[in-house]
Order: sequence, then C-alpha cells, then structure tokens
Amino acid sequence: MTPNDRLTIELHSETDTEHLGQLLGQLAKPGQVIGLIGPLGAGKTRLSRALAESLGVDPSEISSPTFVLINEYQGRLPIYHFDAYRLASADDFDALGAAEYFGGEGICLVEWADLVLDRLPRDAWMITIAPTGQESRTATILAPDLAELRAAWNNA
Repeated sequence: MTPNDRLTIELHSETDTEHLGQLLGQLAKPGQVIGLIGPLGAGKTRLSRALAESLGVDPSEISSPTFVLINEYQGRLPIYHFDAYRLASADDFDALGAAEYFGGEGICLVEWADLVLDRLPRDAWMITIAPTGQESRTATILAPDLAELRAAWNNA
C-alpha cells in the first residue's frame, strides 16, 4: 500500500458526509465494490444515500438494509446495497449471492464490510468512518488509486 492508496478526510458535518458520497457516486464505475466500516450511527447509510442520489436514485427509496440484507436501486448505474451486520458468519454473506454482483454493471455498497473482508474483491474501496463529534467524522479511504477522488475533494 502506497500513500496514494490512502486518503483521510475530515468531515465536519452531515453535509460533508453527503458531499463525499456524491463525489464517490460521480467517480464510481461499473463493477465497483465499496466497503463501509464504522460503528452504529457513523454515517454509513447517509454516505450510501448520497452516493445513490448522485446516480439518480430517489433518496426516499434508500434506507439501511439492516433488516433486508440487500437492497437494489436503479439509477444511472444499478446499486446493490448489502448489510453484513445481522449475518451470523461470512458464509451467510456468500449465501446471499453477493459475489455474483461483484464486477457486474452496478456498484456494490457493503455496510459492515469488516465482518466479510475476506469475501470482498482485492480492489474494493474500503471506507472507515469514525465519529469524532456529534456530526463530525473522519473518513479513511483505502483504494488502489485515489488521485481522482483526492483532486475532486481538494477542489470542492
């Protein structure tokens, strides 16, 4: 892992979290897998909602998939929103058929990705969100090449 593979962003408000999600949606390509890691209330679903909205999904349709395990949304690109929180094991994630979505025409968002890390593609983007205050967060993004996202965030 090189310094270009890691980007740490201070999110001072929910608006910043939403802005990051919008940038991710603008830059994501078909087949992209994005793992989201963070405690309850960290902003994983808010980030997912902003990403999906930037791809043309009605934000009122987007909710945490905790009770459904997978939600599918149609936008400019299909979005497959997984939640591993309630799964008993990574084998249960496999049983959902998650791997069949990877590398396809859509974008896969996996909340609680830390519970299924060994099931995700090696080139998946991993975003860890750590609360630092009531609305503030630190987002650490690990990905093979973050130059485009780094430039977009710095120019925002």
